[in-house]
Amino acid sequence: MKVFVVFAFCLVAVAAGPDEDAWLRFNRRMPGAYYSMMLQPSENSSYSGRIVGGVDARIEDFPYQLSLIRSGSHICGASVISDRWALSAAHCTYPVPELSSVTLRGGSNNRLEGGVLFEVNRIENHPLYNDWRAAHDVSLLHSTTYLVGPNIAAVTLASVNAYIPAGTRAVVSGWGYTSGPQGTLTVILQRALIPVVDQMYCMAAWPAGWVTDDMLCASELGRDACNGDSGGPLVTGGVQIGAVSWGSGDCIGDRPGVYVRIGFPIIRNWIFDISGV
Repeated sequence: MKVFVVFAFCLVAVAAGPDEDAWLRFNRRMPGAYYSMMLQPSENSSYSGRIVGGVDARIEDFPYQLSLIRSGSHICGASVISDRWALSAAHCTYPVPELSSVTLRGGSNNRLEGGVLFEVNRIENHPLYNDWRAAHDVSLLHSTTYLVGPNIAAVTLASVNAYIPAGTRAVVSGWGYTSGPQGTLTVILQRALIPVVDQMYCMAAWPAGWVTDDMLCASELGRDACNGDSGGPLVTGGVQIGAVSWGSGDCIGDRPGVYVRIGFPIIRNWIFDISGV
């Protein structure tokens, strides 16, 4: 049985401000100390909802990037995939929250201000999503109005069974922690260029059965997604191939970061069936 804490939710808060306090209320997982009882000492690491090693990003270069806001606070990343639909991770919206509490901010690299706020009137989590194993960790959010405005544009999604060779450089973006699990959420959007990791290597880096075919791995030592980046896009050549799902709470790329594989048939066909994209 796979046991971990997915990236949208922090395990430890140090000098967290009001915004971070609100975000932490959505933690639904067991404390990291639990895992010391579950894993061998060489495997002991906390797991979290998780950009480390990145730099400030201009929203003009990432017009598809959204902040997923719940009750006024950033909790996850998301991406614009059409004029009314956004894509994120299911663990960010499971169980489906009160729709009136959820908004999306687009068109700004500042998660606290600027851009355009969009209300949400429908949230769909993948029907095969497993909240314990993080399988099929993808969700779709429908906006009440068109997702348009300055510096807001849809990203192209990977096609069914899209082949992504190991070593392909892809950019991950988000407002998550920039210095590991003891950090704080960044206000300005961050980006990091990281390589896609060979699937067999990734599977071997984690306990047997944790990494499945609907997942894609990417990171390198010193560059990784972190707490608060969950649901955010992984893009190469203008095509979104993944969304941040789970990985090591250390956020240093010591083990490959794990993403939803957008082109996996059960994932990609479901996205099309719901959104028409």
